[in-house]
Amino acid sequence: MRATRATRALAALYAARPDAALSEAEVESALAAAGAGVNKVTVYRLLDRCAAAGLLHKQVDAARVTRYTRAPQGNEGAAPRFECDDCHRQFRLSQGSAKVQTALQHMLQALATAGHESLAVDIAVHGRCAECAHPAEGAAA
Repeated sequence: MRATRATRALAALYAARPDAALSEAEVESALAAAGAGVNKVTVYRLLDRCAAAGLLHKQVDAARVTRYTRAPQGNEGAAPRFECDDCHRQFRLSQGSAKVQTALQHMLQALATAGHESLAVDIAVHGRCAECAHPAEGAAA
């Protein structure tokens, strides 16, 4: 990938917010705020190229909005996440991650043994985050 101003701004955006799950519109707005304003088509192409290169993970949330997260790095593996059905923020679930990763590896090995290829796992728990479930408590804090 070429290191354009938009590409560098996108890398900086996810470096600053590694757990962010951003829609195209949110990325477009953030790039504009960083002084690397590009049109919607260019943002979609940039996000798709980064996803194809394994730098970002592309997923569709409960509201059918495509969101892009930083792809797992190194030994992180596919981290399960919690997605708020109200605000659509996503949070990586790190507690018990080693057990989840072991279970996922067993499942992927069983599928590969059956002849399946290009396997990927995406685990999301849906509900309402603490701020959406208890907005008064969040404002008081």
